[in-house]
Amino acid sequence: MKTVKSWWDERSDSYFDNNDKFVKKLIADPAWAFPQPVIDMINKEFGDLKGKHVLVPSSGGNDAVYAFHLMGAKVVSADISERQLFNAKKFADMYGWDIPFICDDSMELSKFGDGEFDLVYTSNGVHVWINDLPKMYRNFNRVLVPGGKYIMFETHPFDRPLCEGESSAIMAKHPYEETDQSSDVSQFHWRIMDIINAALDSGFCITHTEEFHPLKDDSSMWFYGSQEEAEADKYRKFDWHHNPWAVLPQWIAFSAVKNSVAF
Repeated sequence: MKTVKSWWDERSDSYFDNNDKFVKKLIADPAWAFPQPVIDMINKEFGDLKGKHVLVPSSGGNDAVYAFHLMGAKVVSADISERQLFNAKKFADMYGWDIPFICDDSMELSKFGDGEFDLVYTSNGVHVWINDLPKMYRNFNRVLVPGGKYIMFETHPFDRPLCEGESSAIMAKHPYEETDQSSDVSQFHWRIMDIINAALDSGFCITHTEEFHPLKDDSSMWFYGSQEEAEADKYRKFDWHHNPWAVLPQWIAFSAVKNSVAF
């Protein structure tokens, strides 16, 4: 079975093929990297990010990393895939952005000391690659300053057991309780309780939660393969009258504050 690292190393070049279009949109509006409920949480917790130390573990396409940099934060990108970091750094170098790119496992964060950051942020698609949520959250807690914040958004766990895209009707493919869905690499379809309990047990106090749908101006089209496809369909799949899948929340998000030290 491939490791998560090798899986992403092999796919990274194609993953970044069209990233220049995303980067140009971020330069025009850095907030575009975040769904509206998430940018609202960031603004509520910080207001001004200038000079704040931000860590983005499992940074992936690095949209959030670039956005935090453009918003004035001192941001660090960390990912287990060296090729992902290599490709992300090429864009940063192209624009002269001073961003450290560090190869590290989000469950370990072994290259970061205690109390280094004001904010740890993870975006959609991180948790599915993590096989030990408590360990990851303990290290998120560890690298934050006292009173530091964690903000996340993720695919809503309600969507994981369903056969999205395979039928116009909502159908189940496995029970909600079955979290380990192995493919060529292990993928973990965590429940809400798994994520929330890992955060609480690690010493975080959750301050706000959101369950929400993508909008037509978001960076992710969710129901569509591209913006052009969505426009041609007049965004009808976002309307539950046309698409029963739209009754479900596609994303979940929360903000949390470091309330104690995890052991």
